[in-house]
Amino acid sequence: MNSINADYEESDDCILFKKNVFFHTHVNSSQSNNLLTFIEEETNPHDIIVIANSDDASNTALFNCRELLCNISLNEILESKYGYKCYIPQRDGFEGHNQVIRLLLEEEYKKLNNTNNNAELTEEEITTCVQYLIYILDMGHFIPNAHVVLGHIDEPMDEGVVVELAWGRTLGKAVIGWRTDIRPVFGDMTHSLKGIHWFVSNQCDKYIYHAFHDIVNTKEATSQLYVVAESIHEAITACEIEGKFSASRPVSLQPSSSIQQQWLNHGKIIFDGITNFHAQNNLRLIVQRLLTLKQQGLFCLPAVINKHH
Repeated sequence: MNSINADYEESDDCILFKKNVFFHTHVNSSQSNNLLTFIEEETNPHDIIVIANSDDASNTALFNCRELLCNISLNEILESKYGYKCYIPQRDGFEGHNQVIRLLLEEEYKKLNNTNNNAELTEEEITTCVQYLIYILDMGHFIPNAHVVLGHIDEPMDEGVVVELAWGRTLGKAVIGWRTDIRPVFGDMTHSLKGIHWFVSNQCDKYIYHAFHDIVNTKEATSQLYVVAESIHEAITACEIEGKFSASRPVSLQPSSSIQQQWLNHGKIIFDGITNFHAQNNLRLIVQRLLTLKQQGLFCLPAVINKHH
């Protein structure tokens, strides 16, 4: 377990949510190298959760260089200039720590079954646990505790982003989408939606379109990203004036579906009282709580009907 000690050190950099925003981005800048912890900002009480879209189904772009640089760059502007508190998956989620979580799952499962020295999770069970942890972090913790869900909705659209935008909408969050594509996929560029599928844009309270025309260097790209950030700030301010924040706090959330309520409950069970999700002891506690839910058969998963093995 030395690898865990090397990768996860105790940190006080994580923050508690006050008002959150959840968003997606792309651009060129490499000013930030802090990919694991929250940045504390006190100038603006809004928290932001950040998400990202993908290039193809097998390799989500939010974990390649382009998407990483864009998310970090826009995140820095929103946090440093406007004082928002942001969540971005590359820095704050679990996707980049798969192997550490898998090792902890194996260790803690043996402890739960200490009367059986041969107790082991199957490979599929481990994968399912990791996937469920990532899912509940977003659906049961970050989005419910956010004020704003901000999505970068360029093509090709990522399935997870669409679900997260819809979940934010269901919970009454302010949902903001931003898009830069200059090639339409649906309709044409003369329409105000600029070629996006209307099922996605209709999830948004505010829809921002900003084309990065004639960008030939990173300085110009960064300048344009500041314009996007200003538009996002204006959209968030408008949502607050319209009263979108007052009814979207966790204590007010009453989803109609019992399964949706379980997502919220599982978010509380797994993450309650923990602010730094990447500290080793905290991550171990998270895994212990996750396995307890699994042992009780409480994961909210579909019944798989597979007639062809």
